[in-house]
Amino acid sequence: MPNDISPTTGEPFYSGSWEDVREVLRVMDIGAGKLAKVTQPMVNHYQERVDRETDDIFSHTYHVPLVPRNRVQPDGVTRKVFPGSVTMATLYWTAGTLLLNEFQQLSQNLTDQANSYVEMYRRQIYALAAFTHRLRGQELRSNISNTMPPSLQPPRLPEANF
Repeated sequence: MPNDISPTTGEPFYSGSWEDVREVLRVMDIGAGKLAKVTQPMVNHYQERVDRETDDIFSHTYHVPLVPRNRVQPDGVTRKVFPGSVTMATLYWTAGTLLLNEFQQLSQNLTDQANSYVEMYRRQIYALAAFTHRLRGQELRSNISNTMPPSLQPPRLPEANF
């Protein structure tokens, strides 16, 4: 299977390529020695974990896995992309999860930053799954009836996830 493709869904990871996650870790300044230990299989493992948890959160509102939409880029090339808010949230969530699970000897500032990434972006994904927010190009799911269109049903009241 090509690089950066989920073995579960056969689609690209929501967070993009493994180099994108590595770039977030580089900006967090974890150190060149630790950054050298970050490999593609390691990043893909955490991308898969975050994608499945994201699908679990979205499964009450949308049909999952999310479908990438065709977008014309400024250079005229058409690419398949996921909604930007989902991509950003899963990118930082993946980086924080990888940092917390793989590296134990981190400074307190880095640990706090990784914890805040995981917490903040997990909440953001939960907020995106609320009925008040609509992800373009994604098919809504009807939880009440098979015959009622999802746009006509009353919104479900989300419970607090924190």
